[in-house]
Amino acid sequence: MWAVVVVTVNLLAGPQAVVITDAGTFKTEAGCQAAIKASVPSSLDAASKAAFAAGGRKYVCVRVDERGALPPR
Repeated sequence: MWAVVVVTVNLLAGPQAVVITDAGTFKTEAGCQAAIKASVPSSLDAASKAAFAAGGRKYVCVRVDERGALPPR
């Protein structure tokens, strides 16, 4: 399973990585990357779009560690 994560680095606060839960999870990395390509940067607000264009905001796909996950209902 794969999830979209946004990564930023602030000089004073350091790195920050946040899972974009609205995007859901994906069975493959290719599916995750396709979702990023389809919605970034068009869905970003002006400040986030500028940060993305300048390279200060990256969207990446990260494999989800499923160990210990609850079984589906």
